[in-house]
Amino acid sequence: MGGRGAVVLVLTQARRAAFFRGQMPEATVVTDPASLAGQEARFDAALVDGLEDEPWDRWALQRVHRLLRADAPIVVVVPRLLSLASALDLRFLAYAARQVILRFVRRWRPTFELPGPVHRRYYLPRLARKMESVGYTAVGPGEAPAGATFAQGLPWLAQRSTLTARKAPSLRGFDGREWPDPAQHRRRHAEGFAALYAAREAWLSRHPQFRRLAPRALDLAGAREFRVLVLAPHPDDELIGCGGTLCRLAAAGADISIVQATDGARLDSLRDLPEARRRTVRLEEAKRVASALRARVLLWRLPDAQLRPSSQTIARLARLLGKLAPTHVFTPFLGDGHADHVVLSRVLGAALGSARVEAEILQYEVWSLVPANRYVDVTEQAQALERLMLLYERAMRVEDFVHFCESRNLARALEITRQPGYVEAFLSTSAGDYRQLVEGGGESGAPDSARWRIT
Repeated sequence: MGGRGAVVLVLTQARRAAFFRGQMPEATVVTDPASLAGQEARFDAALVDGLEDEPWDRWALQRVHRLLRADAPIVVVVPRLLSLASALDLRFLAYAARQVILRFVRRWRPTFELPGPVHRRYYLPRLARKMESVGYTAVGPGEAPAGATFAQGLPWLAQRSTLTARKAPSLRGFDGREWPDPAQHRRRHAEGFAALYAAREAWLSRHPQFRRLAPRALDLAGAREFRVLVLAPHPDDELIGCGGTLCRLAAAGADISIVQATDGARLDSLRDLPEARRRTVRLEEAKRVASALRARVLLWRLPDAQLRPSSQTIARLARLLGKLAPTHVFTPFLGDGHADHVVLSRVLGAALGSARVEAEILQYEVWSLVPANRYVDVTEQAQALERLMLLYERAMRVEDFVHFCESRNLARALEITRQPGYVEAFLSTSAGDYRQLVEGGGESGAPDSARWRIT
């Protein structure tokens, strides 16, 4: 690492960039992870310094991971949590105080925000787990490895903590990365995402006719003739819920249209942008995703968190249904508790009554899990889905949806197929049954189960 001929990346703070450029004239020194957008693996090694001041630290580590060649080493240098310097660092103490205040304030005001810069300290085992979850291996404390000539003689290194690691495959099951123990992964997923399981159970308690369904693979034979309509409340929902399936359908030549209902402007990572820019940036990302899928995208540009089941919105979707005559409609699960997701489902139910379209309605998973009766094996599409997900740069800063979907889809594969892999699960109904479910109160009540044709 850092030896003669090595191509080295240094991610550091602006105030130390000149120092690194002087010490390492042949290295690529950057101060903003966003400047690495669109680049692929080309570096032999990396040094990350100043992670404590990066607002989206996991995203920064993921950016660097994408740029490293296979098995390339990385050195991450962070301030020591338990040190006299940390105890006397007023910026760190101010940051820590804000986090404590936020922990209490959010109980009463979920949208409350305290302004101020990030200046965290790391408990090293927790940082190591974060790095491992992104796709690094052999993570541990220690000095910079032999051959890292750029790290030798740096005066501040002795006062800081160092983690070293190597790049491993990002997704389990690829390029030699082993699958986890099946029972352990299912247990960890259920514990880590208990709220998703609880939401499904709460919905099933109101709709017991959907218990004990027998999932079977969605028939993709003749997919070239499919006319697919995807309803996304926000840019990225279509990938989280059915991105791998869309990859398979696109490869088979299906006609795909994606409706982006809102602008997604309330995302935390947009708060540094002017309002006009906040309302366009995620839609631009959605266009790039649709282009990569060879799908058409329809932008409704409704304000985020202000989606309403108005007569105008219902008529708009009804006209689209009539024009496209879709054979398959993908929409969020009715048991998903997100307000925009619930509203869009209600809009679809009402629009189906006007359009009289006979389509298979497939409810997908975002912030809940469906009682599945259909599934699609997307193991071979997992890496393509990762590349698409990374195009949603702003959302990925806030939440690592690549590994959120990886964990969920692996848990679903182990549950449904009993084999390691990646599966997207759906609740499928006819258009008529879906409409009746919405009219009966999809999230709060249910019509007589005898009226349902559940297959």
